[in-house]
Amino acid sequence: MVLLFNVFITNQSANGGLWDRQNVSYDRGNLNRPNRFEIVKYALSTTAKSYPWKRAIINVELDKDFATDAKKEELETFIREEFKNTELYFSHTRNKFQEDWIRTYELINDDLIYYQGNHDHIFIHPSKDYLKEFIDIIRADGDHKYKTAVVSHWCEIIRAARCGYIKPYWLGGDIQYDQLHPTEFSKNYIENPKFVSFESKAFDSYMVISKELYHNWFIEGDWNLVSINKGIFPSNRIEIPRTEGVGIIGIGALKNDIMNIPTPTQKIYAPLEEIFRHFDGHFHQKISNDICPAIDIPPGYFEKEIKIRYGYDDYKEGWVNINPKSDHYYAFDKNGVDYKLLLEDIPYAWKDRIIEIDSNLNISEEEMLQYRLKSILETIYNDERYNPHINDSLKDNILNHYMKKFPQFNFN
Repeated sequence: MVLLFNVFITNQSANGGLWDRQNVSYDRGNLNRPNRFEIVKYALSTTAKSYPWKRAIINVELDKDFATDAKKEELETFIREEFKNTELYFSHTRNKFQEDWIRTYELINDDLIYYQGNHDHIFIHPSKDYLKEFIDIIRADGDHKYKTAVVSHWCEIIRAARCGYIKPYWLGGDIQYDQLHPTEFSKNYIENPKFVSFESKAFDSYMVISKELYHNWFIEGDWNLVSINKGIFPSNRIEIPRTEGVGIIGIGALKNDIMNIPTPTQKIYAPLEEIFRHFDGHFHQKISNDICPAIDIPPGYFEKEIKIRYGYDDYKEGWVNINPKSDHYYAFDKNGVDYKLLLEDIPYAWKDRIIEIDSNLNISEEEMLQYRLKSILETIYNDERYNPHINDSLKDNILNHYMKKFPQFNFN
């Protein structure tokens, strides 16, 4: 699998003012608001450890607020160090025009691509092998040309895999959308002890996609033949730096509605464990910071001086506070904790950066595991509109999959 990381770092709205236009409140709760330059470094550093990358194509363009020679050098040096064992193609300019995407296509030497068009998706899984194992399963599962895997926004995709996304609450529109019920259930929904899959169309820029899908999106058809009014794009040409089109237009609208070159139906896979998490959480989908919270850069991450505090009821500044028994997350309530994890769940990308773990000796590991399972269930059942459409079998598959890590316990 090839990594394609294509982002723009700016102090302006990262999505073209989408939340403002849709009257959605940005919500990091009690967390810090680090600048996006630091966030992209954190995202890339963790992503480097998420998979045994053979080739990475990384385009990070800096807005005028960041684009000094010193910042460019700092970023490139950092990326080359993090990906020192990977064949790296790095650019200070992100893809935007069709010819940019065509040039990138010539660099893709695998049938699967992890396409990341966001700067802030963080690898948080505890294993260096899980993503590879998941990708290997997808490769072996049939011969669908347009395989796609959603490896971030897990708390959203796992609830919506069967019934699709209920129309976002901030949108008005046609009367048939009551914002309370699904409008169309996913086609060919399948549950498996290792994944769920269904058929649909998705254009999110945090997915694993097939090279054939990339070709359909970016290569088929000539964007320069599309007539557009002056002033829509700064260049007066079609610009698609992100597939969702959160600014002006996305790849789906361009191909399906304007160019009449239909994008194909994809076979979409979702894992049974969270692999990446969105740094700013899921406020835009009504998932609060007390269910699947926004996250922060751990204190001491870049200095390789992380300190973990496990199983305590109080919060200690300067440490990563972990306790699955806590009533709340710190992002929601300052009396809460950063993560409701077990020690076994500590993200793999942190492990060579930890200098101390203070573990409360007065805890029951079995009890901690029970509370950890409770937090996973809360992440699955996070919205009453979706809950009736989540099969008990999916819940059981997820819990059984997680419990395989703990053969010493049996909660049947």
